[in-house]
Amino acid sequence: MENASKALIIAGSILLAMMILSLVVYVASSMTGIAESEERRTLAEQTAEFNKSYLSYNKSRMYGTDVISVYNKAEDNNTKNKDNAEYKIDIKVLDEKGNSIQVSRDQEFKMTIFKCENVEYSQITGRVNKMTFKKVSI
Repeated sequence: MENASKALIIAGSILLAMMILSLVVYVASSMTGIAESEERRTLAEQTAEFNKSYLSYNKSRMYGTDVISVYNKAEDNNTKNKDNAEYKIDIKVLDEKGNSIQVSRDQEFKMTIFKCENVEYSQITGRVNKMTFKKVSI
């Protein structure tokens, strides 16, 4: 009888230890999920803020000075992310016929009217990765 009661106490202790261990594992995995969720939320906010800074140039009518600004912003971004192609931004500037033209800092280019024709997003990062501006014929 004495051995049976000791066996029950040992079995109960083992069961209690397993329950406590299970609870610790559950809490640890929950904490990991919370941290991952917070990281995803922060990344989504950063992506939205990044896109917002470029989408402000998604207009149907703007001067060449705006095109120069977004071009410089993209060049700065590309310099910072030169080792990570997924974060690079391609700015294309087209004339009325759809031919590619160079961004220029001369007065004529600055006073030319452009429109944003296209904005593309990276499938991997969700960030703006290409914008196309076309000269508007007046």
